[in-house]
This record gives sequence, structure tokens and C-alpha cells, in this order.
Amino acid sequence: MRPIVNGLKKEYQVCMVVERVPFHSETYWGNLIDPIGTPEFALLDSSENILYRWVGFTEKEEFTMILDSLCDT
Repeated sequence: MRPIVNGLKKEYQVCMVVERVPFHSETYWGNLIDPIGTPEFALLDSSENILYRWVGFTEKEEFTMILDSLCDT
């Protein structure tokens, strides 16, 4: 999943910030997201509300379908 995430990070860097949070992380982001599986990806808005959540193996197209609608790249 890392190559997909790195590619998304580069492609959408003008409109989003990517944070890596270890699954059992006792950090601000870990507590905010409260992960339910691994791998897991959460898309938050600027108010830190979860807009979308992906759990398990995810194809790049599943991300880009959502990100393209929110981001002018």
C-alpha cells in the first residue's frame, strides 16, 4: 500500500496533507481516527471530521474517485 499512498501524496499535495499513524498509536491522530482495521485510511476535512474511511487492501482508483471530486489537481 505504501507505493499507492506515496503516489497519492505526491499527486494531491496541493490540496491535502498525508499523516502516517501506526495502528496502535496513542497519539492525537490515532485517538482522533480510532482505527478499526489495518491497513486503514481516513480522509478528514479541515475541521478533522472523517469524510471517508477505507479499510483493508484498497485499489488506487478507490481513492482517486473520491479525491478527484474534492481536489482540483
